[in-house]
Amino acid sequence: MITLWGAVGIAFGLWFATGWYLNERLQLVHAKLDRLLENFDGLREYLYEIDPQFDDERRLLTELFSDKPGTMFSGMDHMELEKRKREEGYRTLNAHFLDGGFRAPNQ
Repeated sequence: MITLWGAVGIAFGLWFATGWYLNERLQLVHAKLDRLLENFDGLREYLYEIDPQFDDERRLLTELFSDKPGTMFSGMDHMELEKRKREEGYRTLNAHFLDGGFRAPNQ
């Protein structure tokens, strides 16, 4: 018959072994993720540059850091855009998923 301390020891051993196994698997996942991110270096910046949903943000940031006259309110406009993105779940497009998520050129 197994004693109480034996059962606790077995449970502790299984708990430790499971934690060790999951930690090893997690390290493998992190290694694969690091390799993936190295292969796709710059993809996020590229998508930011070509995605039409960020047109207004790019325009405001360009105006904000330019010295042209008439751009004094671009910082305020950018803050309002960031607020709207937070309220809408970081989405600047007002199209539904079923519409394809594309913005018409005149908007």
